[in-house]
Amino acid sequence: MTKNISYFQVFLILSSLCFSSLCIADGNDKRGLDWNGYPSPKLNKITLGNYRAVIIGNNHYQDEDGIWKNLETAVKDAEMVAELLQNEYGFKDIVLLKDAKRRTILGELKNLSKRAEPNDNILIYYAGHGHLEDDARRGYWIPTDAQGFDDLTFIRNSTIRDEINIIADKTKHTLLLSDSCFSGALLRGGNRGPSNHELSQGYYIKVSNKKSVQVFTAGGNEFVDDNYRNSGHSPFTYFLLSELKHNTQQYVSLSEVATNIIKAVANNVDQTPETGVLAGAGDELGEFIFARSSFIKNETEVVREDKSQQDISAISKKETTTFLPGFRF
Repeated sequence: MTKNISYFQVFLILSSLCFSSLCIADGNDKRGLDWNGYPSPKLNKITLGNYRAVIIGNNHYQDEDGIWKNLETAVKDAEMVAELLQNEYGFKDIVLLKDAKRRTILGELKNLSKRAEPNDNILIYYAGHGHLEDDARRGYWIPTDAQGFDDLTFIRNSTIRDEINIIADKTKHTLLLSDSCFSGALLRGGNRGPSNHELSQGYYIKVSNKKSVQVFTAGGNEFVDDNYRNSGHSPFTYFLLSELKHNTQQYVSLSEVATNIIKAVANNVDQTPETGVLAGAGDELGEFIFARSSFIKNETEVVREDKSQQDISAISKKETTTFLPGFRF
């Protein structure tokens, strides 16, 4: 009996040693478990929330001093941008402002901030006069009720930044398109964009899940044309519409669109569009993604939150005027 117990004890000891050696054979202190840590979250979906926009086009100015002349194409630019975004890119909440006064513009930006939701894509487009003070380096949008050089009737770039900051705090992607003279004073930061080998489903997943607050302007601190080759559009908006109309990709980022627009505008007129970010607005190197509606309908990996039932609403003022070609300054 004693000998049997001794053999049994020896067996237990040897078994224990063999099991222990197996546990540390791979050099990792995992205590025998094949465990590689907690799985990292996978971003395997392009999550696209609601697409909302405020589109502004100002042609008819009421300046008694005659400083701010009427423009020819800004309203049409705004109308065509709104139509394209609604019909081809799934924008369900669009407010179109034509010949808008200062109070109307600021009011709609405020309303937009109230509607913004955490996963939204917000686009703000402005076409009209712009102004830059040479001494103070202050930039402005010029609403239709602006009077002479009274800057109290203008909309300061600092005010525009504040309104966009409020919107950007509430949502994921915010994009400002400004088609006016001296609009480059709005942006800070450098260009971004993928190299050709990065353009894949993975790239769009990555940038769609990071916050972005981007600005794309018709020019730097320079004059910009109002009517490109009698097309009825400014050069900037002409090529913007062309890029989005002829896009055959399911997804296209702002940086891809902007690269082609910058080249086309600079090659044809004496202005160079610029891209950047809004300083201090929380940009995290994400991208605004344009997603074609014709692709989205049958795509299961795209998640939309189409809660809004609002279609394009127009605030317009009709008046007869003689169009004067020139610049948006």
